[in-house]
Amino acid sequence: MSVARALEGLLSARWAIQIVVTLTIPVFMLAHRLPHRPDTKLRGAVAILALFVLCVAPVATGVVRGLGITESSAVFTVLLAIYALLIMWVYDTGPWPAIFCATAGYTLQNLASGLEVLCAILASHRSSGELPEPWSIILGFGIPLVVYVVGYLSFVRQIDRNGLAGVGDKSMLAMFLVVVLVIINFDILIKSLSWGSVKYTSLILLRMVHSVLCAFVLFAEYEILYARRMSDEKAETERLLAERQRQYRLSKENIDAINIKCHDIRHQIRHFADEGDVVDREALKDIAREVNVYDSVVETGNEALDTILTEKSLACSQEGITLSCIADGAALGFMAPSDIYSFFGNALDNAIEATRAIEDPERRNISLNVARRGSMVAVSVENFYAVEPQFDGDLPRSTKGDDANHGFGVRSMRGTVERYGGTLHVGTNDGVFYLNALLPAK
Repeated sequence: MSVARALEGLLSARWAIQIVVTLTIPVFMLAHRLPHRPDTKLRGAVAILALFVLCVAPVATGVVRGLGITESSAVFTVLLAIYALLIMWVYDTGPWPAIFCATAGYTLQNLASGLEVLCAILASHRSSGELPEPWSIILGFGIPLVVYVVGYLSFVRQIDRNGLAGVGDKSMLAMFLVVVLVIINFDILIKSLSWGSVKYTSLILLRMVHSVLCAFVLFAEYEILYARRMSDEKAETERLLAERQRQYRLSKENIDAINIKCHDIRHQIRHFADEGDVVDREALKDIAREVNVYDSVVETGNEALDTILTEKSLACSQEGITLSCIADGAALGFMAPSDIYSFFGNALDNAIEATRAIEDPERRNISLNVARRGSMVAVSVENFYAVEPQFDGDLPRSTKGDDANHGFGVRSMRGTVERYGGTLHVGTNDGVFYLNALLPAK
């Protein structure tokens, strides 16, 4: 008898089970992209079990037989907060990402629930939307499944793990209030009207408005996240530009000092040779060759380009890489020195990193060309590579395995080129990686 009662209680609590299942799936579908704890799976299982006990047990045992309008609003608001707290407990994250996952997941569930009711109303031609079995079960789980698949492809998949972990905007608190006031309470209001004498067509219209509101809230949350990421990327790019400017000043000072020192050493060598002192001439030749490495000044007609090319020529010599330059530096006179240093520094750093992994000495070379073509200036950097680069859209992915914190170099170069009204294109061809920029010579 007790088993029969338990089964009867579970059947009566089917609506509560459906709410927990359809709400837990989208919430944790979003939260799963957060940084995990060592025991995240165990914590997740405990959290889901706790949700079922908290939400289903009172209905299955008869303690709760139904919810009025006020009780529904309070219960679902508290449930939304509980989901946010559970996400913080299960995953290694703070309050704002947790609120994002809870509110976005709840909105996705409400969108599925609203569309389910709308389909039931249209299928039954009644405001109550009551359908016979098994159609009510098919709609109850089929519509959410379709909505979640579409939501994953169009919304969840666009959010990478590090991007979601970086949510730190207090506007998430405002989104929590929006979901409570607009999504939850509007849904409850529509359900209460369906029990009254509201017109069939009016109820359909209200359900369509509710679906549009849910889609708009999801769009607004994504825009908040996207704007935050763009702000972080802009700040990081500006920091890198400032660092490049500092490096440019230091490099110029160091290269000038090295050139002066090399000039003095060369004169000393000539003095020893002219005086006829007992000095090993082969040793003098070795010293001269070493000095020539450090005295590898590149002269292109542009001081900033000379500085960066001299610095990178020295780096290539130490790595056993050949850097071939044919550059008309004067053609870049319209660019700020810091932009020249940043752009060519990033381009050559990436080329050196890719070439460094090549074992064949015949392929350990980088070519750089800067030339004026009519009213445009063309810049080309080419190098072989040992590992096939992967692309995210039209830009190469970072080789450091952390796209959120690396890969700003290419984006910085594109930003520099576009700031001067030019275009940047990167790609591969027959084992050669190429970077081509075209800028109007203002």
